[in-house]
Amino acid sequence: MTWKELTDQGVRRVQADDHTGAAAAFRAALDAAATPDERAAALVNLAAVTPDQSAALLTEAIGLAEDDSVRDAARMALGRGGLGPRWRHCADLNAQGAELAAAGAPRAVPVFEAAYRETLAAQDVEALVCRAAIAGNLAGVVGTTEDVLRWSTEAVDVARSVLAAVGDVHGTADVLVNALVTRAQHLRHTSRLTEALADLDNALDLAPDGVGARSVRAGVLAAAGRFADAAAEADRALDLAYRTAPHLAASVHATLAEIAGATGDASGSAEQFGLVRDLATATGDTASEAAALLGLARLAYLDSDNERADALYAEVEARHGTDRRVLAVCLHGRAAVRIGLGEPAEAVRLLDRARDLRGDQVTPVELIAIHQVRGGALEALGDFAAADEEYGEAIAIGDRAGLWHVALGIAWWRADALVRWSSTVDDRRELCARALDLALPAALAAEAVRQRFAHGPLRERWVALAAAPATRSAFTAVAALGDVELAAAYIDHLAATVSLRAEEAQPLARDELLFLPTPPSTREEPHLPYAASALAGPASDTAAAFALPPRVRLDPAVPSTLDRWIDVAEQRYGFPVRSAEAVASW
Repeated sequence: MTWKELTDQGVRRVQADDHTGAAAAFRAALDAAATPDERAAALVNLAAVTPDQSAALLTEAIGLAEDDSVRDAARMALGRGGLGPRWRHCADLNAQGAELAAAGAPRAVPVFEAAYRETLAAQDVEALVCRAAIAGNLAGVVGTTEDVLRWSTEAVDVARSVLAAVGDVHGTADVLVNALVTRAQHLRHTSRLTEALADLDNALDLAPDGVGARSVRAGVLAAAGRFADAAAEADRALDLAYRTAPHLAASVHATLAEIAGATGDASGSAEQFGLVRDLATATGDTASEAAALLGLARLAYLDSDNERADALYAEVEARHGTDRRVLAVCLHGRAAVRIGLGEPAEAVRLLDRARDLRGDQVTPVELIAIHQVRGGALEALGDFAAADEEYGEAIAIGDRAGLWHVALGIAWWRADALVRWSSTVDDRRELCARALDLALPAALAAEAVRQRFAHGPLRERWVALAAAPATRSAFTAVAALGDVELAAAYIDHLAATVSLRAEEAQPLARDELLFLPTPPSTREEPHLPYAASALAGPASDTAAAFALPPRVRLDPAVPSTLDRWIDVAEQRYGFPVRSAEAVASW
């Protein structure tokens, strides 16, 4: 069909209120366009039925159009009434920058900056309209997280000023939504999850059917450990994507893959990543394709299939290695694989390259992972002191970032390493005492937190990844010191809780420590995650958490040798481990 026939078909479907069919027809017209003006007109039509993409589509149309009437139509749609002639040159610069950005050209930044400078000469509403849009565009192309947050915050603040002054007569609500989503993405990278969720909630108040906002919100909820909420949000985003924005479906499937993997559903995660790869290949979405391959590589590593993991990382590096962040992830993954293959020196070399590539843009989670894997490599090389320093730094970063549940997991891992180190020296006691100081408070805290979870997959995952291995580590440290009295008190302590069934927990890969689910706060309703493929219901339907058990003593009136450690755990992790009540042991 010709461009005109496809355009007419799209118009008829709009008249029939079939926006999905209209979008498909206008996309086909875009592909069939023979001239820049036909392509620009198709973009304007497509923008009318895909509101979450309208600003970007209309900006592209302004840059493409050669005929003044087509360009003015795009400007009119973008401004919902248009801007005065004073700002035509500024709008053209903005459109030129958008065109360069779409082509991946670094020259987009100075072009946007030139457009931005033109807006500083005035403070009227039209100047602010342009400034908000250009700041939002700059947030999408600048290199550092700090710059992204700075420009997106300016876009948010200026757009809100415009909306407060004149409402949405210039389409500024779209600019605000996009800036909020961009800022939220980068707040997530810096583990500022509460702020990210607030931005996304604001964006969804303005545009409830925004696929991008819902997809990013699902990812932030998953990062916060609220997997039931994350999966429900991702399902909503996926439904919207297939109805209104199919090109975004791959990114939503990637989020569902992360949720499935983080709740112990490895096969479900692999299935979702497979869908991402297929969709990305079909649409030419290289970023999603790289994410899918990296996800499949990590799953292979966690399944101890080092050869497949290494091959997948190599494939990503060959296909997408020009992207510094993708290359850094590949090098990091290959380093973990090299330890499993008995090549720790090569692992250290790969980690050094990965750290250099990330520079000062490294996120807290990435830093923790680097120190973790580096510690494992150094331990395999027999440099136990250096390995201990790496694990210690990983814990400190987790504490500073508020990822205490991850720091807790690394604490017992570090404790086990200290016990292994102690087997190589003559006087083991000092190292074993340090191991006990790490392992026992971590185990007490992990066991206490599991009381907050209702029965279900997340509770079992917390047991497998945190409580059970921490308990084993604590017993190992107690046994290494030969403290029979403490061992007896700890056994009495565990006997006063729900069955732990630690023997059922599977051995962990080092990477798994980064994917501990976040325990629900005692100050809010627990969020019980389920595998994305089998949600049992909304988080509000979950059962209430268990109350904390009492302290257990030979004589309830006399503190036991374990009481001091309970106090340490409560002080270190900031929440109660046992209730104030004390009962007699068996």
